[in-house]
Amino acid sequence: MKRSDLEKRTVADLKVLLEAMGLPRSGKKSELIDRIIDSLRLDEQDTGDSDEEAPSEIKESDDDDGFLLLEEEEIESLEIPSEDSSSVIEVKAENDSNEVLEATILEAVIVDSSEAEPRAEARSKPNVSVSLGDSRKSSRAIFLGGLLLVAVLAGGGYWWTWMQDQQTFAVEPARYGDSMEFTMTGGSVQVNGNDMVALLRDNTGSALEKACGDLAITMNGMSSIAYRDAPTSEIGDPTDRDNSGATETRDGYGRLHLAAERSLSYDLLTDLSGRTWTTDGSRCSSSLTWEMNANSVDISVTSWEELTEATTIRSEAIMDFVTPDGDRSMLQNTAFGGTGIAAVDEVLPLFLQPAVPLDLRSTFGSILLEEGSTGTAEGWDYTVEPAQRVNGELLVPIKMEQPSIATCLGHAKLDLLVREGAPWPVEQKVDILIDKARESSDCSWHESAALDFAVPDGQLVITYTIRESTFTAGEHAIVWGDLYNSRPGAGEGIPNTQMQWDGHMPDESTIHAFTVEEAVECLMNSSAGNGVRSALNNDGYLYRMNHANDGVEETWNLSWVDPDSDAGWTLVRSSSTDCTVVNDGTLAPSDAPEYNLNAIPNTLSIAEMQSRMMDTSDFLGATLVLMDGGMLRSDVEFTSRLVVTQDTGLLDFIDDIDEGEVTFTASRSWTDGDSENSFDLIMDAERGRMVGWLQSTTE
Repeated sequence: MKRSDLEKRTVADLKVLLEAMGLPRSGKKSELIDRIIDSLRLDEQDTGDSDEEAPSEIKESDDDDGFLLLEEEEIESLEIPSEDSSSVIEVKAENDSNEVLEATILEAVIVDSSEAEPRAEARSKPNVSVSLGDSRKSSRAIFLGGLLLVAVLAGGGYWWTWMQDQQTFAVEPARYGDSMEFTMTGGSVQVNGNDMVALLRDNTGSALEKACGDLAITMNGMSSIAYRDAPTSEIGDPTDRDNSGATETRDGYGRLHLAAERSLSYDLLTDLSGRTWTTDGSRCSSSLTWEMNANSVDISVTSWEELTEATTIRSEAIMDFVTPDGDRSMLQNTAFGGTGIAAVDEVLPLFLQPAVPLDLRSTFGSILLEEGSTGTAEGWDYTVEPAQRVNGELLVPIKMEQPSIATCLGHAKLDLLVREGAPWPVEQKVDILIDKARESSDCSWHESAALDFAVPDGQLVITYTIRESTFTAGEHAIVWGDLYNSRPGAGEGIPNTQMQWDGHMPDESTIHAFTVEEAVECLMNSSAGNGVRSALNNDGYLYRMNHANDGVEETWNLSWVDPDSDAGWTLVRSSSTDCTVVNDGTLAPSDAPEYNLNAIPNTLSIAEMQSRMMDTSDFLGATLVLMDGGMLRSDVEFTSRLVVTQDTGLLDFIDDIDEGEVTFTASRSWTDGDSENSFDLIMDAERGRMVGWLQSTTE
């Protein structure tokens, strides 16, 4: 090898080689080349001797039953010089009709115990445990890995073939520019039970409004997934522009983060059938059924995954549902992270987004995937099975099962076919059965309480298969775990002006003329509404407050509960001159909420929640709907709601579920031509965090 051969390599290639040789990777390109040549004692004019020595050293390692895990870092098409043309193994490379070998820069990793050690990297590691049925040691792995890398750079193509035959690799991180098109076949969703059907119905706009009791969905079609390679101009801080490919996005507090932008789309044909409502719409019929076939469903989801934590901090989704008759319903959703309740966030993806190709790196990290390996990754038990050759490709099957679901609810299984170098499975088969009636005595209290909180009654069965159609690799890896300079600090942008309740959430708003404090004062001075007055005078509180404005008068609908768990509601209206208690009533005991005064958290005021909601720089998508000319539209309703748990201590077994949660919502409904529109926004009133918003359109 001549110096000119090394000079043709990229700086990234040279740094990979230096890392494998245990040498420093800093410096200019010329310094990196000098360091490689000096270390391996290569003559600057002719280094052919080293190429000749490499095979013997590697053979010696093989005799010693040594073992190398070679991890692909960069992929680049190389021409392979060879004195014996018959020894050249031809592998089809993209963008090259001559089928030259697509060689790979490889990194040696030592396996030196019965447990595979992932290589060090600046990423929050997945929760992974692993055991290997056959561990092997190599005392020369680092040195031999360096020689092997030189051999690959010089054109030793048979080393690549040797590694393919080992059927072992570690998963790579996704790259900016990675994209995959895939098909979905055999898609089926079977839902039984009113609560379970309601979960799907409430998350799909009007598309499933006819469904109740039982629902069957079949779906097939085309899909795609990709990480966008964004230009560096989208990174505001110049010191962060080494994260080329990343972009900026805002979180639920309005703070800017660097993130990898992922897009996901589905173009599906679906058939729907099941039970429906009685003719008067009062209940779910036991005999009336409906079906609607050949429906078109287009779904697109864009998510932004923050680089440091490798978690989704924002997502935007659109679902467009069109019937064969041309009736159309569209759902647009923006969400900022999860619900904030860990037990719920772990379960919801099983229902709401099951058809997403598994991100292999976030699941398995850099652990060794070898035949016979078993372990636990991100809460899933897995087994690596013998490799298969499918259409000339070497694919590794991995079987996965979620143990908590298996113990408590039914089963959740994934069958994967994985190819080295791809961030997503080549094939993914999903089989999910959720049924709370199947809960066994082996289900722990912790698991049972969490699932009772998160999973509705009923049965859900999901099966489908997705298969890769095409895959295009990006150029540079996403650096998860990077602590970039502009990242918001702890507590930055999070308000600390929380206030104690005095019977209700503080208002103090100047946006609406009739505040809740004035409404309560009106109640106290009125002869009507005895129940709410008694409650507020005896440690009761307003657990729900809804404000509406018809353009002439403002109205508060106030829901109350007292220490005896008696509950009711009162309607108070204000005009320009006075206020009136319009109506009131009590709730049946079965409809009354739990009473728990000690569970009420401190919250921001309604005034501050409105101010944060109306920030056009942070939440433009919401303000375009809720505001006009810089002012809140008069037809916007807003509501604060307190949800408390019974003071039994049961939920102490579940992490991150507070006894009391307060939400602030804003909603609006309007007609635009032939379309009916509704918009709902929700915020966390304790911290001022935007949770998200949902817009539904029906034509």
